[in-house]
Amino acid sequence: NNHCPSGLYWISAKSSPQQVYCDMDTTACGVRGVMRIAYLDTSVSDICPSNLTKYEVNGKTMCGRSSYSVANLVPCDSVYYPSQGVEYNSICGRAVGYAYSGGTTCAFYWSHHNPSINNLYVSGVTITRGPSDNRTHVWTYASGYKYAASNGCNCPCAPGGTASPSFVGNNYFCESATKYTPQDQWYTNYTIWQGNCYEGSDCCPDDGRPWFNVALDSPTNQGIEVRWCGNQNPHQDIDNIAIESLEIFAY
Repeated sequence: NNHCPSGLYWISAKSSPQQVYCDMDTTACGVRGVMRIAYLDTSVSDICPSNLTKYEVNGKTMCGRSSYSVANLVPCDSVYYPSQGVEYNSICGRAVGYAYSGGTTCAFYWSHHNPSINNLYVSGVTITRGPSDNRTHVWTYASGYKYAASNGCNCPCAPGGTASPSFVGNNYFCESATKYTPQDQWYTNYTIWQGNCYEGSDCCPDDGRPWFNVALDSPTNQGIEVRWCGNQNPHQDIDNIAIESLEIFAY
């Protein structure tokens, strides 16, 4: 009944009845009756998932990377959100992020080295479905170097920016925290992936931001994995991404 209010509901999954949060408005995915799989909001709770680090900067509380292992090409911290066995055909969501931008911030890495979905390919957040040994890309949130002047680490939409890998395609949002060369600091005055690009930038078209919405080729009940990725040690204040809020729905 899509006229019921948003809230917790018991649903019949393949394993056993499960209690899940259902959004019955049209604000989430443009449709009523969507199941929330992933949820993080530091304004409600300042406790980050156990393998992430809590950052408190300029009055902002954010959850970001903890680990760094570029030698293994997997410098990402992962949080897995199960679907409770519920089958779905589409995934939508949004994220509010902040960037610590420095000299090593790079939107998409190593396009000439055939990047893999399992390796480092982005400064940002990746959303995939399925187990870690068989990931399928859903969406990528990338943080670019800057908007002004050509640079290979800029977003694809900015001068000189590197294109997204083939497995990402057009399923990404990429924004930069600063117009000019970043100054090794948290840019907490600017939220990325919300469509708030600087004047003159081509990186924020009218594409539904902050929401993404992806229709699948076939139904699935796979869980969702969210990974926070970057190419430098997050504790050395060089390159980092943190999230203030995250919501992912399936329907």
